[in-house]
Amino acid sequence: MLFNSLPYLALFSITFLLYWSFPQKWRKYLLLVSSLLFYFYSGLAFSIHFLTVIGVNFFFSLKLWEKKSAGLPTSRLLTWIIVLNFLNLAFFKYFYFVLDTLDLVGGSHSFSDFGKGINIPLPLAISFYTFQLIALQVDIHRDHVPERISSLDYFLFILFFPQLIAGPIMRTTDFLPKLDKPWVDFDRIKWGVFLILSGLFKKVVIADNISGIVNPIYSHPAEYNASSLYLVLFGFASQVYCDFSGYTDIARGSAFLLGYDIPENFRGPFLSPSFREFWGRWHVTLSTWLKDYLYIPLGGSRGGRWRTQLNSLLTMTLGGLWHGANFGYLFWGAYLGLLLGAERLISPENPKAVVEPRGFHRFWRVALTIHLFSLSGIFFRSAAMGKDSLRLTGEYFVGFGNLLSGKRIARWEELLLFISLAFFWNAVQYYPAIRDKIRSQFTWLLPIFSFVILLLMGIFGDGGGDFIYFQF
Repeated sequence: MLFNSLPYLALFSITFLLYWSFPQKWRKYLLLVSSLLFYFYSGLAFSIHFLTVIGVNFFFSLKLWEKKSAGLPTSRLLTWIIVLNFLNLAFFKYFYFVLDTLDLVGGSHSFSDFGKGINIPLPLAISFYTFQLIALQVDIHRDHVPERISSLDYFLFILFFPQLIAGPIMRTTDFLPKLDKPWVDFDRIKWGVFLILSGLFKKVVIADNISGIVNPIYSHPAEYNASSLYLVLFGFASQVYCDFSGYTDIARGSAFLLGYDIPENFRGPFLSPSFREFWGRWHVTLSTWLKDYLYIPLGGSRGGRWRTQLNSLLTMTLGGLWHGANFGYLFWGAYLGLLLGAERLISPENPKAVVEPRGFHRFWRVALTIHLFSLSGIFFRSAAMGKDSLRLTGEYFVGFGNLLSGKRIARWEELLLFISLAFFWNAVQYYPAIRDKIRSQFTWLLPIFSFVILLLMGIFGDGGGDFIYFQF
């Protein structure tokens, strides 16, 4: 069920009206029913599988709490449930990738031929809910969740429909303490409506229209000239930002209207003067998850400079693989890890020696960061082409040699406009003063904003495409 669809509008509207009409003791049951309907829309088999996964995890969580209360070690039990969760993810998401890799190593097609006779569909949101479940189990082990969670709260924490399909990846502290105390007032309602409308604008007006312009280029990149390919780099970066940031805005706005806060996933990454800051502002809940549950357990920065580099590279490479079972995503993650490592090597070891860049120094640092990140989009976008990802990546770099030849991108003026709009929204996220100014003028600004957004959606909307991160 897409956020930019009539079924979601109907489900959320009914849920919202009933939710604030019900007494508090019934509201959680209503949210659970709505969340189940939201996921059941994707199919009965997926839903049964998902509920089974949550049930198994709840059983292990109860065992973890039992051992904790008895003063017994929980490391072995935690290992078992983490392995089970990863096996579930690996079977559905990486089965064919493993077979193709074995064929690549062995120089044959026997494994992939075997896989052709097996149909394994990918359950919706499996990457997101797997990470959320693992984080919950680890937090219980670390005593971050000392008290037992009821089965209702446990299932609702995982199933909460505004964030179910593509995050944000929530922690228990983000949601559970507020579950019995939802709160809303007129200001929160206005902010929630603003977030939903801004998310729809980013998705329907900017991301979907950029997609229609850049997709033909990524299908045959070697046919286009270098200037077109250069512009498309920023176009695709803007598309992904508006697509995923737009989804997060709608999720957060929906949660706001139901009385809950869920974490931000984007904080204006395109104005970051360093790649480390960029990654701290891009897909925030994934980057913090990777840091807390992978990078730090690997040793973090405790083992010396080169061990730190290795831990960072492994973390980012595995983070790339989390996005998809494809060498394109693997190389995308490794590329980002190398950028972080290179930046760490040339930075002063003493954080106090780092000088905040200003003026032109800051400008070229921001420009360099956005260029390097946009270049990574070649790997990310090519990965969507499956087994052709590496070939298309090579063709894209070959196309940069077409300085005086090759086709020119169609509708490049429109693409520049949409990129500019994406960077405007990025600035709104980056500078809190802009957001505060907007919120202070909501009384008269929101009706005008709503009219303009809906008008532009009517003009530029093309029927609504899937969100990019729904595939993960």
